[in-house]
Amino acid sequence: MVNYEPVQTNQMPRHEKIVQRLWEWTRPLLFNYTFWYARKWRLRIVRYVARIGGERSKMLSDSISLARKCRIDYPWRLKMGEKSSLGNGAWVYCLNNISIGSNCCIGEDVRLLTGSHDVTSPHFDLVTKPILIQDNVWIATAAIILPGITIGEGAVIAAGSVVTKDVAPWTVVGGNPAKFIKKRVLKDD
Repeated sequence: MVNYEPVQTNQMPRHEKIVQRLWEWTRPLLFNYTFWYARKWRLRIVRYVARIGGERSKMLSDSISLARKCRIDYPWRLKMGEKSSLGNGAWVYCLNNISIGSNCCIGEDVRLLTGSHDVTSPHFDLVTKPILIQDNVWIATAAIILPGITIGEGAVIAAGSVVTKDVAPWTVVGGNPAKFIKKRVLKDD
């Protein structure tokens, strides 16, 4: 019989764990309890924490909007393009890289999860995979994007969906697990 002894901590480097803990303690005061219109302040705070975490900020544009009640763990692994936003309650769990393109709307209570565990390992080892969200994507309220997923340009993820496979460009998917609903065709003005 195999002896099951799960590891009680993640395998991140000590420096990253320390910076993440400091971020967890200061986030409520410096980020969450800011005024709703303090978008640039929140962006500056995340950039600063990312720099302490060991990487230059990949969120260069001031057009990015971070809702005050969103949660970004390990923010130095997050890259966001111009005019993209994270809604209230969104949780961006960057155990691995997450890249969000330009003009993306990540809705309220969305979960972007880059980590899981190896269920066949006696130590329940951490397994991480990046998430890539291309330009012009809308991820609606309470959707969950699992590790290793690529969401193609212009795709729409319906509210409450669980995305377990890559999503083709310019499609609408929904459900648990998310399945193709229809092609996304934009109307002429």
